[in-house]
Amino acid sequence: MNEQAQFDCIIVGGGLAGSLLFFALKSQKPESKVLLIERDTLIGGNHTWCFHESDISCSQYHWIRKLISKSWSGYDVYFPNLDRSIDSPYHAIKSSDLHNKLTQHYADDILLDMEVVTFDKGSVTLRNGHCLKAACVVDARGWPQVKSPLGYQKFVGLDLKLKKNHDLQRVLLKDARVKQIDGYRFIYILPWANNELLIEDTYYSNSPILDMEEIKARILAYAQNMGLEVQDILRVESGCLPLVDSFSPSSDDHLRLGASSLEYQPVTGYSFPQTFKRVQALVELNHFNYEDWKQALMESAQKDRGQRMYFHLLNRMLFLAADPKNRYRVLERFYKLPLPLIERFYSGKLRGSDQLRILIGRPPVSVLRAIKSLFGR
Repeated sequence: MNEQAQFDCIIVGGGLAGSLLFFALKSQKPESKVLLIERDTLIGGNHTWCFHESDISCSQYHWIRKLISKSWSGYDVYFPNLDRSIDSPYHAIKSSDLHNKLTQHYADDILLDMEVVTFDKGSVTLRNGHCLKAACVVDARGWPQVKSPLGYQKFVGLDLKLKKNHDLQRVLLKDARVKQIDGYRFIYILPWANNELLIEDTYYSNSPILDMEEIKARILAYAQNMGLEVQDILRVESGCLPLVDSFSPSSDDHLRLGASSLEYQPVTGYSFPQTFKRVQALVELNHFNYEDWKQALMESAQKDRGQRMYFHLLNRMLFLAADPKNRYRVLERFYKLPLPLIERFYSGKLRGSDQLRILIGRPPVSVLRAIKSLFGR
């Protein structure tokens, strides 16, 4: 590549956020010169990302659907005192599919296995010494260091091949009937095919420690209890997301997107709606200009400020007002609410009446501890 190459946009980081922005720009502005740089050999790493169809508009779904690996008509949730089937479309993107689709169509605009040494708002220096110039450089590298998080959402997932076909047709979003270990715990299942599925064991914990082998054993035991005969473990996925109780925008000059910006749903660790809104705000601009892109990201984030503050409040109650083994009660109560409210919760579009509805009534936690959680740890 020519050392003096010029780009409209350079995206540093090929995870979900960087890949969504890259694909949106390439598909909606095909004349633009966009470069995606990823330090690893695969785009997206080793992940599965999911979202509710209600998270995005019909026009937005038109282009994001091309990246979807699998869709389902609805999902189920199970708690000790609640079983509920929810008819709301749910979608998943596999990182392997994301890599294949982007490299198949845009290989010339992607640099893999390439480390970025330094970058600023208009240039990127690679490990090979090349300096690339762009009108906009976007930082989509992933999670920055987080000091003193309130807690963690951590998980281990196994893609399993079965000896016999299963009969699951819908997503099992949460099965909290399992033993509550290390905080709020639930099992999550995505049925990929008749004899393949992802089973994930998730914890809302005070500790970031993941005992991989122990949790893998719990997943296999859960599968056995379901009557599933495992033939092979096809893939292992794990993660540990810091859940913060406040948000301070970065003061540097970087255009931050996705986890790099620490903008996500604080209660769920769910980043897709927030990331998608930021991507859409950038794509809707009719030109590539750093100041305008910075302003668009700030304005988009500002629109979510009230939602973010409310979710931080809920997160404090979850971690500070509820005993770890009883945290599931908070979510069990939540899933008794009307479906439109649940969908607005996930998409980060709660109304004022929704916020009140979530809090009113007999609380599943100590009222005194809930009040104290609002003022400090």
